[in-house]
Formats: sequence, C-alpha cells, structure tokens
Amino acid sequence: MKNLFDLRGERILVTGAGGSIGGATARVCAALGAELFIADLKAPTELGSELKAKAAALDNTKRDDVNALVKDIGHIDALIDTSGYYVKGDWIDGGDDWEELFARHMAINVKGPMNLVRAVLPQMQKRGNGRIVLTGSMSARNAGSTLAVEPAYAASKGALHTLVRYFARQVAAQGIVVNGVSPGPILTPLLVSAKQPFDLESYPMKRFGQPEEIAWPAAFLASRGASFTTGAMLDVNGGMCFS
Repeated sequence: MKNLFDLRGERILVTGAGGSIGGATARVCAALGAELFIADLKAPTELGSELKAKAAALDNTKRDDVNALVKDIGHIDALIDTSGYYVKGDWIDGGDDWEELFARHMAINVKGPMNLVRAVLPQMQKRGNGRIVLTGSMSARNAGSTLAVEPAYAASKGALHTLVRYFARQVAAQGIVVNGVSPGPILTPLLVSAKQPFDLESYPMKRFGQPEEIAWPAAFLASRGASFTTGAMLDVNGGMCFS
C-alpha cells in the first residue's frame, strides 16, 4: 500500500514561511520529500537555501502579485498558508489608528488567504485534485487565550474559519479538499512580543505549543492521506478548547 503521508513528488507552496510556524511547516514538508516553494513578505532565502526550495517575496494582500507567483510556480499540489498578522491596539479609544489596525488585520488574515485560494484553484480544478490548508486560531472559537487578545485578530480569524468551510463546500465535488489548522498559544516571537498575561497553570498541558506541533498536522492536511477530510478546522491547542 502506498504511504499517503509521503510527500515525495508533491509540489507544495508554503506562504508565511519566514515565521516560526511557517518555517517549521516548510521543514516538515521537506523532510517528507516535498518539492517546496516558500514565500513571505521578505523572501525567506536562507530557509530556501537550507531546504533547496525556491524562495520568493510576497505580499498576500496584492492579488496581482499572488497571481504572478502562482503562475511562475506552475503546478501546485498543495497550498499551506501560515501567514498572519497580530498587533495590539486600543480598540475602545484607539481612534483612527485602530481603524487602520483593524483594516490591516482583515487585509492580511482574510483577504490574503482569499487571494491565494483564488490563485491556486483554477489549476487544481483543471486536474481534479488538490489540497489547501489555511491557518486559523483558537481565538476564533473563544476570543483568545487571555482577555487581552486584540478583537480585530479574533474577528479576522473567525472570518478565516468561515472561509475554510465555504471554500470546502464550493470545491468538494471537484476533488479538492480545503481545511485549516487552529493553533492555541504557540511559543513564537509573535507570542512573546504580544506581552500578554499568560497563565500556564490554567492550561491543561501547562505549557505553550511548539511551532513543529502545528507543522505536522498541517503537513497531514496537505497530504493525500487527508483525501476525505474537508471543511475541518483541526484544533491544535493542548486541550484549551474543543470543537
């Protein structure tokens, strides 16, 4: 029987690869044998050299740029989008600055994934197969691991979860599966910079997750082993909340 978790021969695009989760995901996919293409706002060239992957700069909010990258890559079996944006603001008294912050969260966390999905779908539809994996957040379910979570972030990830289900239903009959990974608090520079009052003793596992603990589930969803899984948001949060 063929090992459906083996990614050899699979052409996979990982976006947000310059981040901790994206970098870990790229490394996992490479370890499983995938032919990798990686992108971020600043081209992750060092990671590209490490993994022998083509690295590119990409602003996912610019549809023309997304379309150009996908056209340049050509055949893509799976897209894993790990890009995301989180900046804390004063949502009550933030004034015009917070309005801009809200728009930025929506642009990167909602419009960006839509641009990517719209770009890769035509070729997947033509072949009758493909896998798309987007990155949500536990914040979409319970508004965050602390009361200090930025509401624009929670709202944008809630929209992303809805899009996963929407896309999945739209293309299910065409042999394409669309799923998401929904992380809890993962120990990344972004989490550290947020400076929020995390209480690890209140967490079921008493610890933060590691980027690799998101990468492996994402790689599964990008594999042919997930052929009958679609519209799912896979909770990877150490038991902090459940579907």
